[in-house]
Order: sequence, then structure tokens, then C-alpha cells
Amino acid sequence: MIVEANRAGGMTHELLKSYHDSGFVTLRNVFSPAEMNLIQRECDRLLHQDPSLITPMNLRCRFMPHHQSGEALFEVLDPVNDLSTLLHQVCFDSRIMSTVEAIYQEPAELFKEKLIFKMEGAKGYDLHQDTPQNWPGWPLTFLTVLLAIDGSSRENGCTEVYRGYHDKFLSADPDQYMLRNDCVCTSRREFLELEPGDIAIFHGLTPHGSAPNTTNGMRRAFYISYNARSDGGDRRQAHYAAFQEMLRTRMATESIETPFFR
Repeated sequence: MIVEANRAGGMTHELLKSYHDSGFVTLRNVFSPAEMNLIQRECDRLLHQDPSLITPMNLRCRFMPHHQSGEALFEVLDPVNDLSTLLHQVCFDSRIMSTVEAIYQEPAELFKEKLIFKMEGAKGYDLHQDTPQNWPGWPLTFLTVLLAIDGSSRENGCTEVYRGYHDKFLSADPDQYMLRNDCVCTSRREFLELEPGDIAIFHGLTPHGSAPNTTNGMRRAFYISYNARSDGGDRRQAHYAAFQEMLRTRMATESIETPFFR
């Protein structure tokens, strides 16, 4: 069962227990319709203001194939805070920070952020856990706050999480990031069907995935990830340096073009 709270409710004992028992929790109406209108307009600006920004060779961009045709569809800006003062502010909004710090019982540090534009027809993500086993220095306290920018539903490929698997790695192979479907029981699946302004929080080991977007519109969401301050402090800059170096190395074997970051 997904436990809900409104803006005034805060992170109650019931919500904390739900998170620690299930590995995820949702809070409804955290951001107001007026605030979400500003965020939606900012997403439109980022998507359309500079077409030269959105290219497969830009290290901050990723693409997802269409679930039928295989056409490459733009999907992710990662990172995005250096492009948007508004989204940077969202990451440090007191409503989010107080909720995350209630989970940690200590201060939180921003680890990474990504803005997802799940285009019409875009394929979903196969089952996986976010915390890798073999990435040196990756925080074990890693968790993600999902802010729904558009409504998320089963039809447009909302995130699907599985209850109660957040206490361990599910792959026996430390080099294997994706999971076999038989690692989880479908009876534990929850669909994070959210309205704009709702947030969901899930542990880095909570198995999750998503189905294709079969609607006629985008499904935008802001994924903001944190770690506890005692778990390595501020790691964001080090993470992106290592992440982009990994991408450069991989892309050098796949293309004659030179990757860049802008």
C-alpha cells in the first residue's frame, strides 16, 4: 500500500515506517499547481531554447529507443542544475530536504539530478537497482526523490517499484547492473501513479523499472538523488567527473565524433 501525505502533513512516523519497511513512499501535493506551472514552463524552455544542446555527443544527454520503431528519442538531461536556477532551487527546497533528512536522521547532500522527458513511444527501463555493487565510493545511503512534472500513469510508463527488497543487492554478479525479472515477485509491485507536484522517494536498492509511454504526450519527471552527509559528504562533483569520464571512454569506441559537455 502506498502511504500518502499532503504538504502540511510532513514526514510523519507512519510515513517513515512505510519508507523503511517498503523501500519507498509517496507524498501528494508537495508542490502547488502554480509552482508546477513554472517548472513545466522551465522544462519547455530547456527542451526548445537551444536545439544544438540536445545531441547524442553531449555528455549530459541520453536517448531512448522508440518501443516499436527503435528510433532514438531524446530523453534525459543529466546534470541539469547548471542550466536551470529554478531546478537547482527545487533540489534544495526545504520540503524535499526536510523529508530526506527525516529519513536519514541527519543532513543530506545532493548527489546527482536528472530531468527526464519520456517522449511519446519511448521504451521504458528494464528492472534494476540504482546502487551499483562495483562503483567505488558510491554512497550506500543513496536515495532518489521523483518529482512528477506531468501526471504519471501506467499508460505513459510510470515508474514501477517493488516492496521490501531494499536491504540487499539482488544480482549475484557485481558487474551486472540490470536484474532478471524473476529476482522479484510481481505481487510486490506498486505503480507510482502521480499527479504534478507529487513526489515519490525510493531507496537506491529498491528494484524498479518502467513500461513504454504509449500515450500521445511526454511524461516529464525530475529525479533528484541524495546521500547522507556522514556517507562521504558532498560527492556530486566527484560523481559527475567519474561518470563523464566513463561516458567518454565508452563513446570513443562507438563513434568517430568527439564527445563534449555543454
